Amino acid sequence: MRQVAHQGNIRLLADYFIALIGVLIAILLALLGVDNTFWYKSATLLYALSSVMYISYSIFRNSVFAKVSTFTLFLGLILNLTGMIRRSIQSYELGVFHPPWSNLFEALTFWSFIVGSIYLIIERKYGLRLLGAFVVPIAFVLSAFAVLKASKDITPLMPALRSYWLYLHVVTAFIGYAGFTVAFAGAVLYLLKGRFPQTRLLPSQDLLEEITYKSIILVFPVWTASIILGSAWANEAWGGYWSWDPKEVWALIVWLFFGAYLHARQMLGWKGKRTAWMVVFGFITVLICFFAINLYFPGLHSYATD
Repeated sequence: MRQVAHQGNIRLLADYFIALIGVLIAILLALLGVDNTFWYKSATLLYALSSVMYISYSIFRNSVFAKVSTFTLFLGLILNLTGMIRRSIQSYELGVFHPPWSNLFEALTFWSFIVGSIYLIIERKYGLRLLGAFVVPIAFVLSAFAVLKASKDITPLMPALRSYWLYLHVVTAFIGYAGFTVAFAGAVLYLLKGRFPQTRLLPSQDLLEEITYKSIILVFPVWTASIILGSAWANEAWGGYWSWDPKEVWALIVWLFFGAYLHARQMLGWKGKRTAWMVVFGFITVLICFFAINLYFPGLHSYATD
């Protein structure tokens, strides 16, 4: 038992060391002076390659595909982080410094980075690469949409955004977005396993349900904190904690939906197909909260669109 625990500690330290090396590489690359968009585009290409490798592994179960899929995702995250650091440096050089998550382009690329990072942690814990065939393509789509559609200009922040709340509220919000994304992938795989129970391509439903549940139960308090921090920021910027802005309303709807999921699971004993579908529909509210509201009904959150 002690030997197993010792091996687990060594593996954990190795993971921390590799993550630290990745961060140092990203910092060094960001100091080269290359424009931030180059790193974002490179990360998007690596996300695309990693998506293909994860899907190929889920079909052929080849160990080469498994190693390449994880490695390319890790490289993509490093280059994504490089783009974020370089963009922060460039905003500072232009005299308009802000963290790289203040507009649509930055928000989408930050979302893809958090999604990929959370997934890698789950993969290391459970060894479940099949989940990557659903999660990593989502990270690719988010990043590709940002690179192809969103404005990449670095502009001064509007007065309401020039606050330390930008660091707290937005980071917690996107951890929530990313956690719900991973939970959605787990729920979809759970439903597919139920539809095709004899297939060996998918892991057990118990494992998939555990990943879905843990993803939500870990990020739900973070999403709650995001709403509270956002309310405090709103009071400072706009003079009121709550104004029934479309973004506020849909953030609350997301909270209520996943709160209902946790209530149904803990208090009513719901499990299986019913809760998996709740997560799927809950993720639809997440997409509406971010894309539909930001792009079409921004309200007081007009800075979130381009």
